[in-house]
Amino acid sequence: MGTNSEVIQRIKKVIDSQSVAVLSTSRNDEPYSCLVAYAVTDDISHFVFATMRQRLKYRNLSVNPRVSLIIDDRNKKSSDFNETTSITVIGTAKDIIGPERDEYAALLLELHPSLTDFVNSPDCAVIRVDVDKIYVVSEFESVITIGK
Repeated sequence: MGTNSEVIQRIKKVIDSQSVAVLSTSRNDEPYSCLVAYAVTDDISHFVFATMRQRLKYRNLSVNPRVSLIIDDRNKKSSDFNETTSITVIGTAKDIIGPERDEYAALLLELHPSLTDFVNSPDCAVIRVDVDKIYVVSEFESVITIGK
C-alpha cells in the first residue's frame, strides 16, 4: 500500500486505539451493519474478524464479498466533529480455511483472547478482508484516499 508514511502512521494510530469496527455488508440491495472485533496485519493490507456461519453478515458476504469497515477515535465530546479521525476500509472478504485460518485466528486472538472459545467453535468462520482502499477522514471534511 505504497503511500506517505505519515498517513500510514495516522491510520495505525486510529486502528490500534480501538477494538471494534462497524462492518457493512449487503445482499440484494439490502445493507446491513454490525460491530465486529478485529485485528489487522502489520502492513494494513488485511483485516480479520470472526463470525458464526449462520449469522446474517456471513450469509451476506457469502453472496457479496465486498465489505466496508469503519473505525474511528471519537471520545463523545462536542469537539469530536473537528477532532475525530475515521478510517473507512473497502475490501473483499473471504472465509479462510486450512492452515492459514490458524494464522489469522492467532492474530485475532492475540488482541481478543476472550474470543478463544468463540473462534475455536466448529461453526466459526475466520474472515480475512483484503484491503483495496482506505479513506481517512479528519477535521470533519478532510479526506485522504490510499489504495486502488
